[in-house]
Amino acid sequence: MQEEIDQRTVSITVQAAKLSGRVLKAAITAALQKMQQQRHSVKVGRNSLKRLAQGDGGINTIEVSGRLRSFERYARKYQIRYHIKKEVGSKPPRWTVYFKANQADALTAAFKAYTNKDLDRSKRPSLVAQLRKFKELVQMIGKDRVRNKEHGGPEL
Repeated sequence: MQEEIDQRTVSITVQAAKLSGRVLKAAITAALQKMQQQRHSVKVGRNSLKRLAQGDGGINTIEVSGRLRSFERYARKYQIRYHIKKEVGSKPPRWTVYFKANQADALTAAFKAYTNKDLDRSKRPSLVAQLRKFKELVQMIGKDRVRNKEHGGPEL
């Protein structure tokens, strides 16, 4: 297991007329610089808690219950860095979200959009309730047809 962690493979593609030592050295140097930049750059979206705490450390938290995917969508859209930690043993599932953004306006816009979407979802009737309503309607129409046939009335 330790060997798997210590050994990593990096693929470098070089397009050259003649592959010399200098060209290979330049390609490896460029790849290492890019890997170093990625390691220290700010990553938008889901991050580790350690990476999120780097820098000024102004981390905020919020508890989210229910649908978490929609929160992730808005966080990426408004370029918010976040880390999600699930609370073990809670029903329904609850998550603590640690988040950080470069601009306060991005935070307020993201949470406003998320809460509006969440409120709209809670106002909509459930699909099961709608199906139950339509089932009752179809049964009533069927009963009316049977009654009209028995009494010799016109069919619908």
